[in-house]
This record gives sequence, structure tokens and C-alpha cells, in this order.
Amino acid sequence: MKNTTTDIQNINDSFFHKIFDSPENARDLLQQILPTGLKKHLELANIKIEDTKYVSNEYKKGFSDIVVKTVLKTTKEQIPVDIYFLLEHKSEGRVEVLLQVLKYMVFEWEKDYNNNKSPRLIIPVVFYHGAEEWKVPRSFAEQFDVNDEVKRYLLDYHYILFDTNPWDFRSETNKEFKHNAFLFTAMVLMKAAYKKDLEAILEIFRFWRERGFTENKDIVLFFMKYISYTQDIDRDHLKDILDKTKIEGGDIIMPTLAQQFREEFREEFREEFIETLGPELKKEGIKEGIKEGKKEEKFEIARRMLLNNFSLDQVILSTGLTKKEIKTLIN
Repeated sequence: MKNTTTDIQNINDSFFHKIFDSPENARDLLQQILPTGLKKHLELANIKIEDTKYVSNEYKKGFSDIVVKTVLKTTKEQIPVDIYFLLEHKSEGRVEVLLQVLKYMVFEWEKDYNNNKSPRLIIPVVFYHGAEEWKVPRSFAEQFDVNDEVKRYLLDYHYILFDTNPWDFRSETNKEFKHNAFLFTAMVLMKAAYKKDLEAILEIFRFWRERGFTENKDIVLFFMKYISYTQDIDRDHLKDILDKTKIEGGDIIMPTLAQQFREEFREEFREEFIETLGPELKKEGIKEGIKEGKKEEKFEIARRMLLNNFSLDQVILSTGLTKKEIKTLIN
């Protein structure tokens, strides 16, 4: 089934938060990507991740973000620092990212002023894993095509860019990344997300085998779902890749993955179906109506799967309907 652009954005949003809501993962990434001259001034040993849901959705439309809370360690007093992480969802960089970062800064500084506090230090970091070359100016003022005499009077800030395109995960310089197998896997899969890079997937599976990573089936399933969504790999192809890389437990992983997909389909269509089946289905005590509703739900899921070019076997696995029942829909 093909995912829409919105689907991919939602998938990447969820994946990004799952990875970097962990202080350990955020710290390990910052240790690798922050400039040395800046990193030595920051206290990264005891960072905190702040929820950004309180920030207006208008400020975050089309982006994902997290905030890493830390302090300056090279001053007499501990000056608070926000490292503002922004994930660019699109397959190509957008100049709107400059405005998004600025909006966050203004939003936070306004809160500080209203609370009679000194404005916090904010260091913006943009995490980009799109398919196209990053062409967004690296500073806010750089977007204006004016001479330096004029530009010196314009508002300006710089951001730190981590672009997965030039990042070579095979390089020896990434030894430190590999110590955190969860983070390293996530980085490689995000790099491959828009490129449909099956060779990178194969290398990750080999990496898992070498590190004994496959022992944690829940984590493997989490990554397998992301691979399935972003690479558009069907179940049989995914099983072949597992077999090629000699990943143990493929016979456990694949049925469990299919079960999770089936449950997601059921949840996705459940509310819509209750509405279409009429108010009598909602009344308590009408067991037959509920039973019939579940059957109708399965037929609707099957119908949608067929429209999205799922195979007959995939539909049977996801719905529990018989081949004969599904063929009635086709005919």
C-alpha cells in the first residue's frame, strides 16, 4: 500500500519523538554533531527533554520538535540553555524552517520577559533527512539578497544543521554512534527513508546480528514497522531480507508484525464503521447487532485493502475472512 505524504510525515513525527524523547539518545547525538567549540561550554551530562505540546500548533505546522534543557557550565552562574531540535519532514528543505525557529525563540523569550526572567539562550539544531540537497540559508539574514552594509542591520541567527545525506554511516568516524545501537539504527533508517535504500536496510540487519540486537523483539518490531512504512516493502520481501541476513526469529517477527498491522487497520476503521452501521448498533444489549457490525467492519477493511492493491493472502491475514468471503467482494 502506498503511503501519502501526510502518512510519511506522521510516521516520521512519531519515530522522531520515540527516538529523541530519550535523554540518552539526544545526548549521544549532540555529542556527535555539536561543534567542539560550543560543546565544551554545555553541560550535557544531565540534560532534560521538554514536551513542546504547550507551544501553539500554528508555530509547529508541518514540523516536529523537541527541546533539550541544559545549562552553560563555563560561567559562575548556571545560565539556562535550550537546544531546540527541529525535524524537517519534507523530502526537500524549506525556507520556512527559518521562520519556525524564530517563532519558537520569540515564543519562549516572551514567556521569560512576562515572568521577569532574563531571556534564555536558545541554540537551534535542524535535523534533515530528505531526499534532495539542503539549500536553505544557514542563517536568517542570509535569505535576504542585500549587501553587507544593509544586512548588518537585519535580524540574524545561525542554526546547526545535521543532514543525513552527506552523513556516511559506514565511516570509521561513526564508531561512537554504534555504541548506541538503538540510535545508530534510527539514524540509518531515517537516512534511508526517502531514498528507498534497501542496501542500507540489509546493512542494518547485519549490524543487528553482529551486536545481538535481535534478542529484544519489541525493539526489532518497532524498527521493522518503520522500515515497512517508509520503504514500501511487502511482507514477503521483508521476510526474504531477514532470511538473507540470517536474522534469527524471522518466523516469530513476521507473524507478530502482521498482527500489529491488523490491529491498526481495525482501530483505524472502527469509529467510522460504528457511524455507518446506524444508531441501533450503539444501543446496549443488542449483541447480534454488534456481532454483525464486527463482520461488516472486516468486509470494509478488506475492501479498502483490495483497493490499495494488497494481495489476497495479505487481506486474509489482516481480516480473518475466508478466501470465499473476500472473493465475493472482488466479484
